[in-house]
Amino acid sequence: MNSLKPFSDYLKRKQFASSTIKIAENVARVYLEWLDKENLEADQATYNDLLLYMKDCTRKGAKKRTVQHYINTLKHYYDHLVEEGQIETNPAEEINIKGVKRKILYHILEPPELHQIYNAYQDESLAGRRNKVMLGLLVYQGLKTEELRKLEANDIKLREGKIEVPGGRKSNHRTMNLESHQVMDMYDYILQARPEILRESGQQTDKLFVSLTGKASTISNLTNSFLRPLKAKHTQLKNAKQIRASVITKWLKQHNLREAQYLAGHKYVSTTESYLQNDMEGLKEEINQFHPL
Repeated sequence: MNSLKPFSDYLKRKQFASSTIKIAENVARVYLEWLDKENLEADQATYNDLLLYMKDCTRKGAKKRTVQHYINTLKHYYDHLVEEGQIETNPAEEINIKGVKRKILYHILEPPELHQIYNAYQDESLAGRRNKVMLGLLVYQGLKTEELRKLEANDIKLREGKIEVPGGRKSNHRTMNLESHQVMDMYDYILQARPEILRESGQQTDKLFVSLTGKASTISNLTNSFLRPLKAKHTQLKNAKQIRASVITKWLKQHNLREAQYLAGHKYVSTTESYLQNDMEGLKEEINQFHPL
């Protein structure tokens, strides 16, 4: 049976928590034992073999959510084998369990609504100029708050009008275009407002977004500081996750699935596909509103 140390090392490089790595090792170990009973090697297993494994887990009493967890772990295991050059494609990549509760559905904000929200934020203070840039990255690039935290000043390419979004444990690196009006706000923040904030607070950091006090402040606190007044004006606006869901839904209408996956930074196309459910719910909402049955 295959050694799990290379898989553990892979997960460590991906910055998984030690407790998560132990669980993943156990899941992979049970799977490899099953393969051994079936006279299969991990690098020989196909999509259909994984389906048989799922059926076997279900037969033994595993719930759908548990089986989904197993498959998510095996996606990482096979990504590791792809990275090692042992296989060319991940046989688990396209597998999702029907009937497992999906991510929370949000009311989808249309592009004009998102643009209106962006324009509605007017604050010429140092914090306001920083917040405007953060809001723009939520509204136009669909960044997660965690990605805002990781950004450094050199990730912004003002001359090219682009941003390099760092990858992480749960997302892929990508290069994205900035809207023209974003470039102007970004230019003002990076070359004027941010240096002034650093000077006044006595900070030295490469992080793009910094607090005015110099004290540690979470990105969630910073985003809430400008989303709170916006939610009072725009009752449909709920939170940053809703904005991201709206942006990804828009991409799915404008691009093919793989292009939308790249823009969203999703490691698996199945994650991007789950946002199609938001789009369908939005369509149902429109039908019920204008054509009630």
